[in-house]
Amino acid sequence: MSPLPAGAIALTLFPRLLGVIYLLAFASLLVQVRGLYGRQGILPIAEYTTRLRRHLGARAFRLFPSCFWFQAADPCLLAGAWAGIVLSLLLMAGIAILPALFLLWFLYLSFVSLGQEFLSFQWDALLLEAGFMTIFLPLANPASPLVAFAYHIFLFRFMLSAGVVKLASGDVNWRRLRALTFHYETQPLPNRLAWYAHQFPAWLQQLSCLGTFFFELAVPFLCLAPAPLRLTGCLLLVAFQGLLILSGSYGFFNLLTMVLCLPLLDDRYLAPLGFAQAADPLLPTALSAAFSPLFLAFILLNGLQLLRLCTRPRWLTAFLNGCGQWGISNPYGLFAIMTTTRYEFVIEGSSDGTSWQDYAFRWKPGDPATPPRQAAPHQPRLDWQMWFAALNPATVEPWLARLVQRLLEGSPPVLALFAGVPFRTTPPRYIRLAVYQYHFTDGATRRRSGHWWQRDEIGRSEPLARPG
Repeated sequence: MSPLPAGAIALTLFPRLLGVIYLLAFASLLVQVRGLYGRQGILPIAEYTTRLRRHLGARAFRLFPSCFWFQAADPCLLAGAWAGIVLSLLLMAGIAILPALFLLWFLYLSFVSLGQEFLSFQWDALLLEAGFMTIFLPLANPASPLVAFAYHIFLFRFMLSAGVVKLASGDVNWRRLRALTFHYETQPLPNRLAWYAHQFPAWLQQLSCLGTFFFELAVPFLCLAPAPLRLTGCLLLVAFQGLLILSGSYGFFNLLTMVLCLPLLDDRYLAPLGFAQAADPLLPTALSAAFSPLFLAFILLNGLQLLRLCTRPRWLTAFLNGCGQWGISNPYGLFAIMTTTRYEFVIEGSSDGTSWQDYAFRWKPGDPATPPRQAAPHQPRLDWQMWFAALNPATVEPWLARLVQRLLEGSPPVLALFAGVPFRTTPPRYIRLAVYQYHFTDGATRRRSGHWWQRDEIGRSEPLARPG
């Protein structure tokens, strides 16, 4: 048996499942794009491109590739998101696969390149990298071991990086297996099951932490093993991603990782389930064999990213950063340093400077009595970014100041990002930020009070007033 038997059926199915992830990503972006990037949004792309042109000149497009350089009005941003949805459906249906793959990749790159803080997450980079490599899949021979191995080593590198960065960071909480005693309540968007997981005894949290290292440092090597072991690796990684979905909200990240596990499966496992390789390849066999060596470049890029985990010479960093600007190859690894304290900004508005009312977010913690909600596969980017902003509540980031400005203006697209807005008809005269420290309650407290969270006030900012 060949150590790396080709999985032609899996690679034939892969673009269609990638279309599902693209659909989730663009649909999630559609309902937020005006509030985040429109003319009345928090970080208007039109203003950003103007600044980039002024400071970078002709280099701007090369450094920030995007179709929105030409027009970034609200209808164009909405059209871009809708185009992504339509192209995703075409890809899922197996229609115009090659152009759909290219256009989906470039459309998403267009948003990410100019998306600033709200589109800077690792799953955005992962979707772009997987999407770029898959553009060439219809041109290559899916039965080629070289093509299959490119996907195997991509998943291997991605998963291994997640474990390596935790150990390389030197964080004592990971090294002493205490990280998960904090994680469930301090992760960006906990869900209801995270509250229950937080109640586990310390020994079980330590065992779970050890299990995390098992899934991220040991199981990835099964991606490079013969077919039966790769099947085991696939099942373990899918189960691990399922556990992450149950205990947190990470957008389409975990579903995308599950899809990346598909190329681990050899034909012998998929054929009995009724799956079959496409009967009509896009190119004749001779031509597709000629395109297959392109995947050697992706194998080399993954090798360089693995090298980057160990050493960072200047030439390597510069080269890989250049690839990252186009979404071709990116570094990965979440929660290298475990957050041990949860702070939250609560935005308060007032018409008279005396009576204050809260703006209720859709997903992030606010009212202690409101249970945590499962947002994934939707990615609520404002709620997520509020978590990052509160990591250092002594500093108000520029985008957060811009959010406050939009609330004082009563911007309808920005107000639509919130679940509850106390000043819908007339904007408030004042806005201030209150800082609280949040903890999950224990079982007895929740039964008695009905609260999922307890919070302690840390301080409040000086009110900002609406001009005029």
